[in-house]
Amino acid sequence: MTFVVLATEPDDPTAELAYDDRVTVLDRLLGQLAAHNVSDVRVVARPEAASVLRKNGRKVVESPDLATDLFEIGKLARAADELYLAHADLVVSEELLIRLLRDKTTTAVTAKQPVTGARPAVRIARRRVVSAGSPFHQVTDPGGVFRGALKVVDTALLAELCERLTMLVDLLPRVDVPVRQLGRRSADGLEVFVDNEARDEFDRAVAQDPVLGSTAPRGDDAAGLLLVALARAGVPVAARNVDVLVCERVLAPEQAAAARRAVEAVDEDRVRLDAAVKSNDGFFTTYFVSSYSKYLARWAARMRLTPNVVTCISMAIAAVAALWFAAGTRTGLVTGGILLYFAFVFDCVDGQVARYTRKFSTLGAWLDATFDRAKEYLAYAGLAVGYSAAHPGPGDVWGLACAVIILQTCRHMVDFSFAVHKGAAPPAPIKELPLDVPDDSLLDPPARPAPRRGGLGMLAVRASAALERVPGARWAKKIIILPIGERFALIALTAAFFDARVTFLALLAWGGLAAAYTLSGRVLRSLA
Repeated sequence: MTFVVLATEPDDPTAELAYDDRVTVLDRLLGQLAAHNVSDVRVVARPEAASVLRKNGRKVVESPDLATDLFEIGKLARAADELYLAHADLVVSEELLIRLLRDKTTTAVTAKQPVTGARPAVRIARRRVVSAGSPFHQVTDPGGVFRGALKVVDTALLAELCERLTMLVDLLPRVDVPVRQLGRRSADGLEVFVDNEARDEFDRAVAQDPVLGSTAPRGDDAAGLLLVALARAGVPVAARNVDVLVCERVLAPEQAAAARRAVEAVDEDRVRLDAAVKSNDGFFTTYFVSSYSKYLARWAARMRLTPNVVTCISMAIAAVAALWFAAGTRTGLVTGGILLYFAFVFDCVDGQVARYTRKFSTLGAWLDATFDRAKEYLAYAGLAVGYSAAHPGPGDVWGLACAVIILQTCRHMVDFSFAVHKGAAPPAPIKELPLDVPDDSLLDPPARPAPRRGGLGMLAVRASAALERVPGARWAKKIIILPIGERFALIALTAAFFDARVTFLALLAWGGLAAAYTLSGRVLRSLA
């Protein structure tokens, strides 16, 4: 892992620009990298600033111009397994830096905000940078800006792009109009039908101090130019939005002070904890579990409980719930329902602990999926045993219990096969474009209005998209498919207030409706 810090502003103002009373902006960034065991840090600097920047044993690479910047970055890329680029005047939140270091793909830190010209503009589609601008390259319909931090995992390709740009950069003419607005309408999304994909962090624009981002850098921007090269080479560059975190270049003392205030105003542990909660859960999970389970996850993390331990605790609680169900008494049914609810709570907590502590494993994923089914089917068995004990003779509910298990097994099989097929389809490739073409229109040429597609599938898709604009309809669509949270709640409540027969009949009725809804929706979406 190699981290390249670009101190290429004229006269290098970052060398002495104070972040606070103790450290400069550059020292803060280098200290953050050292805290995360990033040992190979190279500072690319202009010769006039190199002597100042070499203090404290910094590894400084002297470079007189942009072409040499690119040449030196290419040399470092050839020897690295992954390479990071960031400006020396960058103030970045600790949490955001950790996320960048842990990303597994080529990633650019971006912000969804109006384009002013003070920062390189980017166009983002499906969370990828599909076009980027530079002083030599126009970008069409940008919706955000590049914040000056880039990670590249294909270092061999990066070295090749650096070599190409080194020979080309002095010949590139500057563009007169860096941004072109065409106002393309986004295509209809098929994902809104049936089980809508969740909104993620990228949907929120960032409110920031007006002082930040108000000054355009005067120096060369090798990171921004390489982002253009990666996008035009068809490399999928993930757009990591800053969201409520901070990632901003500071070029004056007032901007450094504003960035420090922005960093200090964010509770990064709270941001990390909130990010541990899935944003696309069902209604019951979102409002009756995740509203407080994240605090249990933080407590579990502080008690050094691993996600797998929490998964086993959830399984143990479900087993005890099944034993209470098997008693067949009203007390047993009520107690079993309460315990089953808390088994589901800890089932949510284990994933939140994994995301909060950033500890993931194949074993953990397998245990979580296996125990989810085991807990549910164990509850069915306990309810059937308890009903038989409380109602001896003919008319037991074992047939209903088996029917529910068969229905749920078929639903899980269909869901799994659909998810695998859906995940197997690669994202649409980004068109390649030569670096010496200033206009990016060939990347995504303005197409004529497509004919309105017909058919039953598209009719269903449009109806679903229209429902998304109706308040509460999105939650209704999530509830009707009977996800695991609603299913556990249904088991617990019907068992506590009625009996096992009512529980199984309710599961068959609602589960059958959910199966018909999801299956018909997926068939129609596939046709569309």
